[in-house]
Amino acid sequence: MKVTSVQARCLTIPIKFPFTEKSRTEGMLLVRVETDSGNIGFGISRDTERYAVRESINRDIAPFLLGKDPICTEKIWEDACWEIGMSYMSKGGAIGRSIGAVDQALWDIKGKALGEPIHRLLGGASTGSVGAYTTFGFNVYSLEELVELAQQIVQDGHDPLKYQAVAANRGQDISVDVERIKAVREAIGDKTRLIVDCNGKFDFTHAREFLRRIEPYHITCVDHPVHVRDVRLMAELRRCTEIPLAARASGENQWDNREMVISGAVDILHANVLDAGGFTECLKVAHLAELFHLPLATGGGWYLQNGQLIAGVRNGWLTEFHLLRERIYEVIYVDPPVARNGRLPLPDGPGFGLTLNEGAIEEYTEH
Repeated sequence: MKVTSVQARCLTIPIKFPFTEKSRTEGMLLVRVETDSGNIGFGISRDTERYAVRESINRDIAPFLLGKDPICTEKIWEDACWEIGMSYMSKGGAIGRSIGAVDQALWDIKGKALGEPIHRLLGGASTGSVGAYTTFGFNVYSLEELVELAQQIVQDGHDPLKYQAVAANRGQDISVDVERIKAVREAIGDKTRLIVDCNGKFDFTHAREFLRRIEPYHITCVDHPVHVRDVRLMAELRRCTEIPLAARASGENQWDNREMVISGAVDILHANVLDAGGFTECLKVAHLAELFHLPLATGGGWYLQNGQLIAGVRNGWLTEFHLLRERIYEVIYVDPPVARNGRLPLPDGPGFGLTLNEGAIEEYTEH
């Protein structure tokens, strides 16, 4: 089996924002890899740097990939380091996202060729479904909207929940987030698990004070509490709080994540196949976490891709079911799985087991 065509395209997708139902558009990238066997694989990337990712795939990766055997993913990326550039080894930024999108497509092809879901090819640690937390607490909501939505989705069976920090006054005013978290906890009670995502918006001093002030609210973990996921500061912060800390290295690759783990900076290691070079790289990150007895979770949304990783490895903990990404998936896929009661159902078809809405893809492709 050989690759015969690689094409990446950018999409602009109209959606309704969760709960408020306000109209907005979201960007993303879709790559299609075809083979001489008739098997076709698809991968995606997020809105960030999507134009650079498109050009990287279409101009550099596509010519390199033609004629390659899509089953041999390790050889493909080893060859890419020498034939395209050594930046393909470190896999950061737009390069990491380019590799991530194409690698997803290669594993999709691999699964279709072998008649197996991707998570079974990755190890098959979970079957049927995978644990999922629900990101609901977007920082654009008013306090009243936040509380009402929290109560609603708990009634719908979602647990754990994730709250996104406002980081008022560029992270200098933590009182707003403390008030919002307190209100959410009072609204949902003590039994529902609550995760807080800081998105790297606080300096060390404010992050330390923020964690101190939310400790009474039974926080399951805090994601990316300091700027650029600074490993040294994360390790120091971890010594200052009883709340578990979670992060993925800013460079996303296995070596940067190694430093995150060895430095004692995290209790939970994160990964995201969109950003970190796909399943081929993230599988190594998962095994790295396992060596240090750390659970693996995925952050950054895009659960239909990342859920395959969590289901594949035995230290897979939770994938992020993201209400905003759910609205995007509803457009680009036919009947995509939805998380309920803390579990995300896994498609049982080969590869991703997903069916693209080809009409929507054509309609929303940027030209």
